[in-house]
Amino acid sequence: MVGLCACVPPDIEENLTLPIFEDESEAKKVIASTGIERKHLVKPGTTASDLTYQGVKKLLSKLEWEADSVDALIYVCTSRDYVAPITSAILQDRLGFRNDCYCLDLPLGCSGWVYGMSNISSLLSHGQLRRGLLVCAETNSLNRSAKDKTVKPLFGDAATITALEYDVEWNKPLQFSFGVDGSGYKAVWTEFGGTRNPITLDAIEEKEIEPGVIRKGIDMVVNGMDVFSFAIKVPPRSLTDFVEHFDVNLEKVDYLFLHQANKYIDDRIRKKLKLPEEKVPYCLQDYGNTNSASIPLAMVACKAEELKSGEYECLGCGFGVGLAWGSIRYWVKDLKAVVMHVYEYNE
Repeated sequence: MVGLCACVPPDIEENLTLPIFEDESEAKKVIASTGIERKHLVKPGTTASDLTYQGVKKLLSKLEWEADSVDALIYVCTSRDYVAPITSAILQDRLGFRNDCYCLDLPLGCSGWVYGMSNISSLLSHGQLRRGLLVCAETNSLNRSAKDKTVKPLFGDAATITALEYDVEWNKPLQFSFGVDGSGYKAVWTEFGGTRNPITLDAIEEKEIEPGVIRKGIDMVVNGMDVFSFAIKVPPRSLTDFVEHFDVNLEKVDYLFLHQANKYIDDRIRKKLKLPEEKVPYCLQDYGNTNSASIPLAMVACKAEELKSGEYECLGCGFGVGLAWGSIRYWVKDLKAVVMHVYEYNE
């Protein structure tokens, strides 16, 4: 890993003043239970690839990489520009990458950065491909109902780019573990829009599911209790097993970067591993749940200055839609560039 960039839109939405809440006290309860105070949201017409394009341009400039030196681009996103073709192909052309640049879309959610790191590190491990970009981007505000109080306070928009470069002298391998429980696929899902349930007139009609929950069939649904039950059980156990399997000395771990979905859940994981608060940074209070972008966003937003110099041993754990989860052990050393960029709509 040689560089990181996070790109967010400038518009900020405060949960305290969301009109979907009956009063300020209801908003405060949600903030207290989730830890999420505000989110960054795109304007209509701006996609996750637009955020990505700006972020990649900024990061390449800081790294002093030419566009034609990038060998691989992996794009992790569930709010892709089109059903087909893959968005990474569109970005390849837009960014001026070579025609033989390896391009791949991974439609993964909250575990996506860990899965993406496994994919791109494997591609670069033999040295044939030497430079790669892992993009994790999401415009959650575009596929979730603004009238659904079960999701509206939770999700933000962001794009992150992780730059990796083959180094024959680097002797600390990445370590991974993964899991999935497909029986829980309805915990976080969009019922209509795929080939199983094509879009119909009924699917694009707003319906009141219950007081404070109005959505369309094409909007993403989050069944909160199912997700909560999964998140407080499976990820902590999986991460504990990971630490034991790879004989990780937690006292030597500098940081644990968790998927930024819920402060209470992340605190349970931290306490399970008996890690002090300063080793588990949070950015969800200002950015909300940004799905696969959340782990690198936390790295950039919380620890940018520290990661620019020195060597750090880190753990990461992503978990959610799927239901899927993944853990990673990795080292960060003397990053060449760490960029926090606010998207400029006039560009």
